[in-house]
Amino acid sequence: MFRTRNKKTYYYSGNNLQVHEIKWFRAKLAGVIIGSVVGCIILLLVCNHIYYNFLNLGYGKISVLQQENKEMQAQILNFNSKIEELQSMLSSLDQQGGKLRLLVDLDPVSNDIKMAGTGGSVVYPNSGSLEENGNPVLANAVTTIEQLSGEVKIQEQSYEQILKKYEFNKTYFEALPALKPMEGYYSKDGFGLRMHPVLGIFKKHEGLDIINDVGTPVYASGNGIVEMADHSGGGYGNVIVLNHGYGYQSLYAHLSKILVHEGQHVKRGDLIAKSGRTGLVTGPHLHYEVRLNGVFQNPVDYFFDDVTAQEYREKISSR
Repeated sequence: MFRTRNKKTYYYSGNNLQVHEIKWFRAKLAGVIIGSVVGCIILLLVCNHIYYNFLNLGYGKISVLQQENKEMQAQILNFNSKIEELQSMLSSLDQQGGKLRLLVDLDPVSNDIKMAGTGGSVVYPNSGSLEENGNPVLANAVTTIEQLSGEVKIQEQSYEQILKKYEFNKTYFEALPALKPMEGYYSKDGFGLRMHPVLGIFKKHEGLDIINDVGTPVYASGNGIVEMADHSGGGYGNVIVLNHGYGYQSLYAHLSKILVHEGQHVKRGDLIAKSGRTGLVTGPHLHYEVRLNGVFQNPVDYFFDDVTAQEYREKISSR
């Protein structure tokens, strides 16, 4: 039998008929209770582990998360490998773009612009803390993506400039008065100061004389609009003036027959007149001028002598 007196615990022994004090009873009782509880918990955890986490304590989730983390790390590494391939492709595009810019007469993209663009045009709010939180692989991937985004934007802008310049060049070169307008002989020294064949004085010759029989076909030297198609009222006789745009005009004088009218759109190689000897001339020829922003140019500087009007027309019609 147990008795408690003065916070001490005693028990009565029937064998020797004596009362004995139990020392540290409360501490021993607490130890037994705690040990029993701990033992029960350990037993419960062992059973939980053996019987597939029936208590749902999260061990399986941790294992799954660890496996998912490993797979994610592998995917990020593979992603980085793909990014390196994209970087190589962008580098190749940059080189090709540089060549195309030269072909269309554009300056190369400066290194300053490239460096500014690769500074990153996409902002990731958490990218700065990735390295600090122990995600160096992911942080490297984000940084590389930012650089790729900037490089792609630069290439996009560069190729847009190339396309615009190409379209401009296409219409510009089609308008350029580059075709010799009529078959026949001409002197490369026919432009400039010379003795006028009729007046007998030195006078600046602001065009080129191409000599051939009356009625020889005369073709437009470039795309344009007929600005004048009539008798000049002076020494040019019958004359046609084409406005090619981009500051260029071409003039065809001493014509025997005009085959176009004012306001008409013509293309390079179109038949516009027949040569003649109208106006102040000594013989049949075509007087041909080229002007750029009102300034007389030497037409010879624009000729492609290896391409005749007939060859050009045949080439255009076969497209």
